Amino acid sequence: MNKLATTSTLLLAATILCGGTIQTNAADDYLVGLIAGTTGAYGSTGVATVNGSQMAVDEVNAAGGVDGHMFKLDAHNDNASATLSGQLYQKLMSAGAIVIAGSPDTGPVTAQLAERHKFPTIGVVDDGGLTVNPKGPTSPPNPWVFDFGLNTFAWGEKIGEHALKHCPDGLAVLHDPSTYGQGGLFGIQLAYDKAGKKIAMDHTITENWSTGATAGLMPEVNAIKAAGIKCVDVWLTPQDQAAFMQDLHSIGYEAIVYGNDETNADDTFSSLAGDLSDGMITAMLTTELHPSPELLAFRDTYKKKFSVDATPFSAGAYDSIKMLAQVIKDVKSTKPGDLQKGFNAVKDFKGMTGNIGFSETSHITITAAQVTLVKHDAKSKTWVEVTD
Repeated sequence: MNKLATTSTLLLAATILCGGTIQTNAADDYLVGLIAGTTGAYGSTGVATVNGSQMAVDEVNAAGGVDGHMFKLDAHNDNASATLSGQLYQKLMSAGAIVIAGSPDTGPVTAQLAERHKFPTIGVVDDGGLTVNPKGPTSPPNPWVFDFGLNTFAWGEKIGEHALKHCPDGLAVLHDPSTYGQGGLFGIQLAYDKAGKKIAMDHTITENWSTGATAGLMPEVNAIKAAGIKCVDVWLTPQDQAAFMQDLHSIGYEAIVYGNDETNADDTFSSLAGDLSDGMITAMLTTELHPSPELLAFRDTYKKKFSVDATPFSAGAYDSIKMLAQVIKDVKSTKPGDLQKGFNAVKDFKGMTGNIGFSETSHITITAAQVTLVKHDAKSKTWVEVTD
């Protein structure tokens, strides 16, 4: 999900787009562009994003559309490529899209281009965090990005608070070098800074998101054992998290292992790790842990429509399209500036991810107050609330 690595890569993608123009869609339909990596390490998240968006589009259109206009979703796979994402962004703008949604994989690119072109970008944009608030959660957000995904700051902070209580020998953090991994580290660091403590080990791991091939983590496992660290946050892909659990087991070392917001979004990690997934700790949207009747109905409809289980990413993507319909009705316009003002004015929107909204200073729907720590029970194959 999510994540791009270097500023130079982002600038390369942005440079490709110089000279592009925004065209007005002359058709009766309102074109909604969507960029999401539907293949690779985070492919299941991209698929969930596309499915959730399509489900919302279908519902909006079945209800008569928006002021006589139907939504048309144009979804594209960026394959976790910064360059491709930039090209797709330009293509969708030129085609007359009124907004662009995404990308879970290449959010830093779409966020940068949203600001560059002053064009609304909504939906699952990376996982919020540093992609939306580059200098941290109290810094001004990207004014053109409205993120409906999860939030690396929130997950990291919750995990950091638990680690402070249960890890007297320190905490190791293994994370990718992108805004996704750095955002999770930032959230953990928030908790540690408040307590006046330091993270014991901070290792950056380069992963292969385009194929999902696992990274070699045995050197990190051995380093953690040698340092006597009994807690580690593996802020990596679900595939690499499962590989880490297997490596840890192979040397007979026991530790409390934490994950991230992808760990329990679907069953990728738990299926690959099997019984070794038992005890893995991460966080979950409280609305997912204690679903409302509306969310239960959403899950049922989603499963019937797509033959797979809904995830928090499909729910967030769904919410973004439904809110877009409301904003257009409210502002009676699809001009970029009017949509921006409309999203900033939304309060207490009843979505599948909870009661959500935005303001000029808050462009991520999810906060730490909306998530709950959970632990995996391998026997029942469920995530249960952490009570200690």
